[in-house]
Amino acid sequence: MVNKSRFLCSLTLALKVGFIIALGGCINTPLPDYYVLTPERGELNATQFRGNAGIANLAIGVGPITIPETVNRPNIVTPKDSNKLEVAEFHRWSEPLRENISRVVITNMADRLGVNKLYAYPWLRKEIDNIAQIDVLQMTGTLREEVYLQVRWQILTGTKPYELLETRITEYRTIVRGAGYSALVAAYSEAYSSLTDDIASAIAELNGNTDS
Repeated sequence: MVNKSRFLCSLTLALKVGFIIALGGCINTPLPDYYVLTPERGELNATQFRGNAGIANLAIGVGPITIPETVNRPNIVTPKDSNKLEVAEFHRWSEPLRENISRVVITNMADRLGVNKLYAYPWLRKEIDNIAQIDVLQMTGTLREEVYLQVRWQILTGTKPYELLETRITEYRTIVRGAGYSALVAAYSEAYSSLTDDIASAIAELNGNTDS
């Protein structure tokens, strides 16, 4: 009977200690930080297209946008070496990355061209003049160093049968100005700003602008 009581006391004590340790672990677990790509001013400015009705009245569809599956996740991914990636447990995107890129490109495009009729894929509107398709081939960034984007983008007519008007593969390298993931994401925003400059310039040229 005594041995049984001792066993029950030991079991109770072990459970209490385990609960305290587990509770302490929960309390000390850091909360994740969330990051978002942001629109930025670029080389083009909508003021230079004022009076150009051919551009101002454009309806532009942006998408579909594809991104590598290696970065298509909530956590921010950085290269650890040439063949190994590091997934940041406590540094995450605030929304699906593809949607964030789409919104940033659309906002940047409106700033560059002064166009109001911009639609994210899949768009419900049928009267589209130009489609900008974006395939992000590589998206890598190293803390305190640089980010790198390699993107294939295409401009097509907006109605079927679609006609390919422009296709390019462009690369963007942006210095990470500062420490930490905020600086890394800011560098990505700058890279996507440069991408939008190129796409907006192509659309302006294809629609009769000679000053872009």
